[in-house]
Amino acid sequence: MRAVAETAMVYGLLGWLYVAVVAAIRPDDLAGPVSALVPVRRDTCGAVCFAVSATAALALQTATGTWWFRAAPRRGPLIAVLRVCTGYGLLVWAYLCVNSLTHPATLSRPLTHFAAVPREGQTASWAFVVSAAALVSARALARPAGTGGGTS
Repeated sequence: MRAVAETAMVYGLLGWLYVAVVAAIRPDDLAGPVSALVPVRRDTCGAVCFAVSATAALALQTATGTWWFRAAPRRGPLIAVLRVCTGYGLLVWAYLCVNSLTHPATLSRPLTHFAAVPREGQTASWAFVVSAAALVSARALARPAGTGGGTS
């Protein structure tokens, strides 16, 4: 459960941050859908993301006194794949978020010239979801550092 709360706190904050940047740069785009896959208004999504993040942070602070526990180093192919999916998924999402602000017309275009699918907008949504799911999984598999629960 802690892994879910940690991920909800981080990814909720990232979702809100994206909407905050859109609001600062392209305020007329706030009423549009946040993604082709999620037909929810961008400003509504931002408010929900903020609430989810703040609620998760409050729950973590109340239950454990910390937002994040430091895990002992863990190795192996599964954890390596999960970490790569988390990091690179976020990089793809961040790149496509910047694209959506600087040239939004490309969101409906194919991601690359190699294939007609996926589209940029769909890829951004899926990269965010895959990255979040990988982080939940990696955090669920993490071992607390030391014997005192590993909070730091």
